[in-house]
Amino acid sequence: MKESQFWATIDELEGCADEASVHELHELLMGEDDEDVAAFQRHLVRHLSELRRRAEEAGYPLGEAEACAVVAAGRGVYTRILSEPEKFHEGEWDCEEAILLEQTAPEVLEFLQGLPELPEGTGWLGVSFGSDFTVPPVYEKSVERLIDLIEDSPEWSRWWEAAESPRLLVILELMKSAELREPPRLRRRLGFVEFSMSVDPQRIRRLRLPGKAEQAAEIASDDLATCLKHVSDALSLGAIPSFPRTAER
Repeated sequence: MKESQFWATIDELEGCADEASVHELHELLMGEDDEDVAAFQRHLVRHLSELRRRAEEAGYPLGEAEACAVVAAGRGVYTRILSEPEKFHEGEWDCEEAILLEQTAPEVLEFLQGLPELPEGTGWLGVSFGSDFTVPPVYEKSVERLIDLIEDSPEWSRWWEAAESPRLLVILELMKSAELREPPRLRRRLGFVEFSMSVDPQRIRRLRLPGKAEQAAEIASDDLATCLKHVSDALSLGAIPSFPRTAER
């Protein structure tokens, strides 16, 4: 999040940080990537610190809530008070709930970083499952073998390097209920990229029957290839490398 984006987000408060406007800001940040939320907080802390330092030097100290009220008023007001801190005391400010602004991004980050956890491993690609039924082991094993093949491929490693993120977590959503299925979604989290997509649960549930290893490998290849194509499109990484296929016989 750049400086201009920070102030554009602050503008959503419409000049005042109170319980209602901060709630709207909270909901807005919940839809952002973790990295952007963290950047928002860094910008906020820096501006609050600079404002209070400047006011202290000028002999017009500001409390934390008062500084939050100034930032919430927008870039123009902030710049004016930063330049002439004495002008703060010439205006009327609603500071009672302004301190809520300082707490918003940390609360959002605490929630976002709690979901999900990266699978164990040292490679750059991880896959987890969101499912309302037991995922057939033969399907899980096929996905695991594909991950190994992809991570061992120099072409795939070069493809992911262009994303400028250490790791990629793909979440395969296998939901029997159509109401629980969501459209594909990618977001940048702190330290990794997360992509989730609903895949056809019916054909995966059929893999519980014996003798389905080859079919499981084909379905796993199709599902994972579709996800990685979405990721490539979303991050402008170009065409994905040749996709490995494997099957137990």
